[in-house]
Amino acid sequence: MVRKISGKYSNTKIHHLKVNGDEVTDIPDIANSLAQTFSQNSSSQQCSQKFDSYRHQTENNRLSFKSKNLETYNNSFSMYELTSAISKSHDSAVGSDDIHYQMLKHLPGAALETLLDVLNDIWISGNFPESWRTSTIIPVLKAGKDESDPSSYRPIALTSCICKIMERMINDRLVWYLEKHKLLTPVQCGFRKNRSTTDHLVRLETFVREAFIQRQHAVAVFFDLEKAYDTTWKYGIMRDLHRAGLRGRLPTFIEGFLQSRNFQVRVGSCLSQLYDQEMGVPQGSILSVTLFGLKINSIVKAISPGVECSLYVDDFLICYRSKYIHIIERHIQQCLNKLSDWADTNGFKFSSSKTVCMHFCRLHKLHQDPVLTLNGSAIPVVEETKFLGIIFDRKLSFLPHIQHLKDKCTKALNLLRVVAHTTWGADQQTLIHLYRSLIRSKLDYGCVVYGSARGSYLRILDPIQNHALRLCLGAYRTSPASSLSVLANEPPLYIRRKRLSVQYCLKLSSTSQNPAYSAVFASKFKLSFDRKPNQIPPLGIRVQPDLRAIGFKQKDTVQSSISATPPWFLDRPRVNFDLHCFLKEDTPPEIYRSRFYELCSHYDGFRRLYTDGSKMGDQAASAAVARNSTKSVRLPDKASIFRAELHAISLAMDFIRHSKDTRFIIFSDSKSSLEALTGFRIELDLVLKIIKDYTSFIKAGKVIEFCWIPSHVNIPGNERADTAAKAALCLPVTSTKLPASEFKPCTSRFCLEEWQDIWNSAANNKLHAIYPTVGKCICNNLASRRDAVIVNRLKIGHSRLTHSYLLSGEDQPICTKCDTVLTVKHILLDCPELRDVRLKYFTASSLKDIFESVDNQSIIGFIKDANFYYQL
Repeated sequence: MVRKISGKYSNTKIHHLKVNGDEVTDIPDIANSLAQTFSQNSSSQQCSQKFDSYRHQTENNRLSFKSKNLETYNNSFSMYELTSAISKSHDSAVGSDDIHYQMLKHLPGAALETLLDVLNDIWISGNFPESWRTSTIIPVLKAGKDESDPSSYRPIALTSCICKIMERMINDRLVWYLEKHKLLTPVQCGFRKNRSTTDHLVRLETFVREAFIQRQHAVAVFFDLEKAYDTTWKYGIMRDLHRAGLRGRLPTFIEGFLQSRNFQVRVGSCLSQLYDQEMGVPQGSILSVTLFGLKINSIVKAISPGVECSLYVDDFLICYRSKYIHIIERHIQQCLNKLSDWADTNGFKFSSSKTVCMHFCRLHKLHQDPVLTLNGSAIPVVEETKFLGIIFDRKLSFLPHIQHLKDKCTKALNLLRVVAHTTWGADQQTLIHLYRSLIRSKLDYGCVVYGSARGSYLRILDPIQNHALRLCLGAYRTSPASSLSVLANEPPLYIRRKRLSVQYCLKLSSTSQNPAYSAVFASKFKLSFDRKPNQIPPLGIRVQPDLRAIGFKQKDTVQSSISATPPWFLDRPRVNFDLHCFLKEDTPPEIYRSRFYELCSHYDGFRRLYTDGSKMGDQAASAAVARNSTKSVRLPDKASIFRAELHAISLAMDFIRHSKDTRFIIFSDSKSSLEALTGFRIELDLVLKIIKDYTSFIKAGKVIEFCWIPSHVNIPGNERADTAAKAALCLPVTSTKLPASEFKPCTSRFCLEEWQDIWNSAANNKLHAIYPTVGKCICNNLASRRDAVIVNRLKIGHSRLTHSYLLSGEDQPICTKCDTVLTVKHILLDCPELRDVRLKYFTASSLKDIFESVDNQSIIGFIKDANFYYQL
């Protein structure tokens, strides 16, 4: 039966469908037809006969997850885990219970305690609520698909928000367990911390370029899994959890979560009948991605030695290189046969039509393409294919991708063009935000890899940014591209690509377990590329000069790691921010000191510790003081002030470790450091160290409080810590390592200096005389779009009045009043006929003086009185 409902998606409109040649127009029938299609997608009928036979035989073996629940991951959930899961949730549509995330985010403390008790009762009892197994499906038409075909719709599942909160808490524990015990294959980069699609793109580019330098063939097979999420084997997931050593409540909850799933499709205000989801992981659920990743994890066991592979969720490829095609064929075909067997015992099916092969080669002599088969069907060899959003071609020129990228960005420019009218358009800052989100984001993705293309190819993209910035600024069409970049504070694209490449490598340097690490930091062919400078080197070789320029050394980098202690066993530090309620610029030091001493009275009997960090140039130091003792240390050069402040708190924890006192309060003037502690940012090595120390001290019976205090208001303890930290700048540098993120400011400065060198070479540029320094955010503070456009054109020195002759082929305009060439400088400074009008608004000797010291409204007033307002 179909019942009427109302809700956020009640305006979903599907007018008709074609089912088995018959046209369906009735809304209830449309809903049921779509539901039936989605149900068939997850039916065991989609599986191969071999797997179906294997499945029936295997599922007779019952899995036992019995346990006394003494495992750490089976503990009851804490209030911190609940509040953290709620805070991480993004607003989304409600499930059938109509409970929204915003309701959960605004629950009072007593209600949160009740919710935690309910969730822990479900967790301990193992009784999975039946209503959580039902989802509401919203069909969304896939781009470019036939709207009358039921298979053209993507199912968007709406499930209980409370269920997803519990899923998130369980998923955090499951992910920690899998990562801590290294149960996930290193080549899986999907939905894992410190990993991304870029890792596999870099690996593939490096693999192919190394083949080119060795005059080898490189062959890659790009796989497509048919309905991978919909047909994931549920029993297989539970079997993998069992093999991973999981027992007790966690796998029991997941078993209840996967069993007896059903759904209804909503079209307009109608719900279809209930349909079963026989196989697959629930669409849109928090746990689904992790469970799918675990199920597909064993695919790497089917890879033959010597064959490289990449895995990003279900995007999978294998590749091999050699000087001889027949050797490549043999190795890859053996691997394909093993993969076929793996699919037959794990419930996946490779699409023979969408799985393709690419033969990368730059050799000129005649040679044949590899002949490979999958499940008896020949794998087509293509000239180009898209992998993780980047189009690879057989010569690795990236020209097809660059042309495709240009087409995408040109379409996005149309939106910018609509809202950037020079008279009534949006303000400049909004337009630049639109450019960065709609266009620059597309140019950024994968630029670490496609940035290796020839310069002539990459220059195809430069007009995209130039056109976008011209629209944002309202600049005239003849304006120099370098002026547009400086005025909009957007560096040239090649400098941005360089910056993103260096930043990626810095991040990668902290994760040696990342599969792309060896491709970037363990290149075996540097000498070969040095001998052949015309050959394009891979990223690891291209970026080395830039890394040396910023002073980066791989051996001095802190490696990221998983906390050995389960995060849910760590205590969250308590921080007092009472003094932060006052605005420092409006609060006299006497008030702060008075409030501070009043605050101290509440901590009578607590031993007071003060911490501070100091930074001068590249030097950084930390200090902690307590009564008559001081601990101070100088950090390695290039350490940030944020790290210095955190290190100072760590020094205070050393005081506590060796003290016989039991109650302590740590005062720090670093709000960001204290927020990192309360935000539980344990991915930062120092934060993790401090929180682990804090937890151990609390368990030992000590009481520790943190408190923020303002700096430089003559609080004696804070002044002592500040003096000690500055004095420590003269101490010898410690041998401690730094996280690679500390080099990000160096990267920014390095790229800014290169941009500055380019700008310095354009000394004849009209804007250079006004803004000789790049990297400054220039705001015109004008409410009128037309006024802002006029000011920008005056700064750049190009306007319709002064430069339209370049486009029309006419003679350069001449000032009719003084018979000299008409320029912006002549109008603003030199024309004697405009002297009296000019004196009404400003007196200046240069364009730089005008735009630095004169209000923009005065400039506009002058232009209007001089009758140039509508000519510029």
